[in-house]
Amino acid sequence: MTTTNHLALPLIAAAQAMKHVTHNEALALLDALVHLAVAGTAADAPAEPAEGMRLLVDPAPTGAFAGQAGRIALFDAGAWRFLAPQAGWRLYDAAADAVLVHDGAAWRPIGDFVPDPVELPQLGIGTAPDATNRLAAKLNAALFTALRAAEGGSGDLRFVLDKEGAAGTVSQLYQAGFSGRAETGLIGDDDFRIRVSADGATWRDGLRIAAATGEASFPSGLPGLGAGWRNLLINPTFAVNQRGFAGGALAAGAYGFDRWKAGAAGATLSRAWEGTLTLTGLVEQVIESPDLRGETVTLSVSDPSGPLSVSVGADTVFASGTIPAGAGRRAATLQVPWEAVGDVTVRIEAASETTFRQVQLEAGASPSAFERRPPGLEETLCRRYFWMGGLDATNRSIAPTAGLDDTHHQALIAFPVAMRAAPACIPSGAGDFALAVDDDTGWAERTLTLLEFLEAGRETARFRLSTGIVTPRGRAGQWRAYGSGRLPFDAEL
Repeated sequence: MTTTNHLALPLIAAAQAMKHVTHNEALALLDALVHLAVAGTAADAPAEPAEGMRLLVDPAPTGAFAGQAGRIALFDAGAWRFLAPQAGWRLYDAAADAVLVHDGAAWRPIGDFVPDPVELPQLGIGTAPDATNRLAAKLNAALFTALRAAEGGSGDLRFVLDKEGAAGTVSQLYQAGFSGRAETGLIGDDDFRIRVSADGATWRDGLRIAAATGEASFPSGLPGLGAGWRNLLINPTFAVNQRGFAGGALAAGAYGFDRWKAGAAGATLSRAWEGTLTLTGLVEQVIESPDLRGETVTLSVSDPSGPLSVSVGADTVFASGTIPAGAGRRAATLQVPWEAVGDVTVRIEAASETTFRQVQLEAGASPSAFERRPPGLEETLCRRYFWMGGLDATNRSIAPTAGLDDTHHQALIAFPVAMRAAPACIPSGAGDFALAVDDDTGWAERTLTLLEFLEAGRETARFRLSTGIVTPRGRAGQWRAYGSGRLPFDAEL
C-alpha cells in the first residue's frame, strides 16, 4: 500500500476494492494527529483505556509500550497503534500543561525554539528595536502604576536604573528631534546632575549634588538668590577702589584696586569704565583661611584677549595652570596643594598686555556663570581689610573731639564694619585736616598742626590732634577733612 511522505496516510490504489477501508484509515490517522494532544506521558498502557485515547510513550517504556519510546500511542478499535513522530510535530501534554516540539530526534519544550517572554532579547512596541535600543516604543502616553496592597502588592512603585560602576552613566535623556536637550542622572561619576544643552553637543550642569556629602551646587549660577555663594574672591570686577588708584604701574606688593596687589616683580594694571581690565605682569589676592587644601577649584575670567598664567597655593607651594584666550568664560581647573592649610593666594599673570573681565574662583571642576554681588555688599567685604576715612567731599566731618588739655583734643573713630584685625594707619599730613572749637568767641575752624594715630582695635581707632591754639580745657570740637585729607586703615593680609 502506498502512503503519504510525512504522515504516512494510506493512499487508494487504482481499481482497488473496498476503497472505503483505506479512506477511513487515513481519516482515523488525521483525526489522531491533527491538533495533536495527549493525555500525558506513560511508560506502559493503562488498564482501561478509552477509545481514541492518545499518550506520549515514555523514554523507558515497558509492557505493551516496550520498544515504542517517544512515539504517540493511539487506542483505536480496541488496540494500541504507535505513530512515529517526525521533525516539526507539535503536541500539547494535558497532564504537564506543556507544549512539546519534535526536532527529529526527541521531544523538546517549545521554549527551546521560542524565547521565554521574561527573557526577550529585543522588544518593540509600535516601532522596531535595534542592537542599541533593544527596547523601543512609539506611543503618545505610557502609564506605570503601583500594584495595590489589595491585589497582593505593596502599593509602592520604584523605577530602578543601574550602572556597572562609578565611571559609567545611568541617566534619563530628553531629546528634541533626536538631539539631546536635557539629562538627569549619574553621568560619569556618582554625583547626581541635571544638565542641559542647546545643540546636543555642548552640555552645561545646572545642578550637581555630591554623592559623598549631599551638598548641592549650581555650576551655571542661580540668579535671584543671595550672593556670595560661589565666588571666593572679593572685588572680582576691581570696581571697589577706596585708595583712588588711577591705573598704571604698581610696585611690588603695592595695592591698587581693593584686595588686589602687585606681585613680586610689580605690575601694570588699569580698568576701563565698563569693567575691562588690562594687565601686564602679576596681580594677586590673598583669601583669608578658605579651608581649601586638597580641593579642586576653578579660576575663570571672561573674554581674555590672551593666555593668562594662574596659580593657587600658599608660601612656596602652588598649583599652576593657564586660562586660554577666547570669548566667554575661560577657565583653568587646579587642585589646591595640601600644604595650603591657612590663607590661600590666587595669582593672575599676563606675559604681555592682556584684557579680561570678571574674575571668579569657585570650588569644583567646571566654571559657572559669573556671580554678581550687589556693589554695597562688595564694598562692605573690602572694608574688612581696608577702609579709607575722609574720602568724601571737602570739609567733611570726620568725628567729634573732646579736649584733653589746653591745646590737644582726642577723637574716637568708629569703623563702618569690624575689620579683620586691628589696623595700621598712616594719615595724610596734619595740614589736610582742621579742628573746629568754640573758644568763647564762637566756633572757629583752624588747620591742624598735630595729628597722631594712638591706637586701634577692630572696631575703633583713637587719635590726638591739635591746632596749636589754646582753648578751654574739656571743650568739644569737630574734626574735619579738607579735600586731600585721608585716613587709610590697613588690615590687609
